[in-house]
Amino acid sequence: MTVYKYFIKVALKNKGVILSYTFIFFILSIINGSTNVQRETSFMEAKLNIGIVDNSSSEISNSLVDYLGKKNNIISTKPDEKYIKEQIFLQTADAVIIIPEDFEERVINKESAIQLYNDNRNIGSHQVQNQINKFISFANATYENGEFDLSNVNSALDEGIKVDLIKTDNNINQKVNTWFKFYFNFTSYIILAIYISVIGFVMTDFTDEQVENRRKISSIRFLKFNREMYLGQLTIASIITVIFILGSIVLKGKYIGEVHFTKYVVNTVIFSFAALCLVFLINNITNNKFIISGVSTVLSLGTSFISGVMVPQEFLGEKVLTIAKFFPTYYFVKINEMEIHSFLDVKYEIFMQLLFAFAFLLMGLYISRARQRV
Repeated sequence: MTVYKYFIKVALKNKGVILSYTFIFFILSIINGSTNVQRETSFMEAKLNIGIVDNSSSEISNSLVDYLGKKNNIISTKPDEKYIKEQIFLQTADAVIIIPEDFEERVINKESAIQLYNDNRNIGSHQVQNQINKFISFANATYENGEFDLSNVNSALDEGIKVDLIKTDNNINQKVNTWFKFYFNFTSYIILAIYISVIGFVMTDFTDEQVENRRKISSIRFLKFNREMYLGQLTIASIITVIFILGSIVLKGKYIGEVHFTKYVVNTVIFSFAALCLVFLINNITNNKFIISGVSTVLSLGTSFISGVMVPQEFLGEKVLTIAKFFPTYYFVKINEMEIHSFLDVKYEIFMQLLFAFAFLLMGLYISRARQRV
């Protein structure tokens, strides 16, 4: 087991990389766990910065401006489309409303009465449209004999409901589930980064031309050499993966019974296998440490951003998710986010991760054989 022992020895020389990634990961997990304990006990509607251009200056338009002013912060703006779009782009304004001269007639005829510019990057900016629709609906309800009863409209709109959030076991379970999702989603980034950085760097020593020449003249067989080397890879990968699985038990062990912990463990093991096969492919493509270091950063961070680790998948665009589907991280995150009753519910996602693993493995073997022939 000479090759195996040497592989482990060289890998442990890179323990600084493992410890640094692990330390940062657990610090973030602890911070995330502590912030999850704090929760809001009341509900308050957010105030937005909105600009209003009132070209009507009628009684109903003034009433609308007053109503929006109570709900939001009114900022100055100009009746210029270019200037308005610039304000929104620079996030000076969350929304800008232009009230036309015939606003009252449009409200009476139930036509589109307002021109609204809002910042689509800010989901909260859409509440301005809801506030406008609410005001117009109430105004139409009071329209009688050619007049609006704006005093009743304002009274009705001023009515509020106090909302208190009640602490229940379901809320606690939801927070625990959220923590485990965050924790295991983020392990995909850490595992991929460490695998490529550590195992990838060690493999460059074994694929060195001088080492290869020494192996050829030694008594050790090629099959045994590779078997011990791959066993070393598997050992290091297993240690790294087990560290993060045990970490979740240490941090939130008392809540394991409240989540589908087996799902997270099995999913992490399968993803780790796919990541190990990817490292095998990378090492057969190049043994340049600078390139491997760059690939480690680009692949781990890149796939994390487009697959739902850093940003939830529901907030990512279709084109981004289409690209993400070409990496196992996407399916790993998807399983973590799903509520399942059995592994049959995620058989497709598991199959895709294993398919990627075998694809990486076969491509690596093909490149390895092609290089040996040369």
